[in-house]
Amino acid sequence: MTDVVAARDAYKAAREQVARRRLELGRAILDARRQNVKQEVIAGTLGLTREQIRRYQVGYEKWLEKQSA
Repeated sequence: MTDVVAARDAYKAAREQVARRRLELGRAILDARRQNVKQEVIAGTLGLTREQIRRYQVGYEKWLEKQSA
């Protein structure tokens, strides 16, 4: 049973890491957008759609708002 608990803990840690990295990506996208880099350029560079780029950015902006409240 110890292995099950350890596996669950590792899984939870990985999910937290992914969430943090997603926020970092959103922040970097927002920084690039503030420097007038177009969504199309970011999307093309990352191999994503403009909608995905927008969602990463909005996700970060919403997180930032929560931190300010």
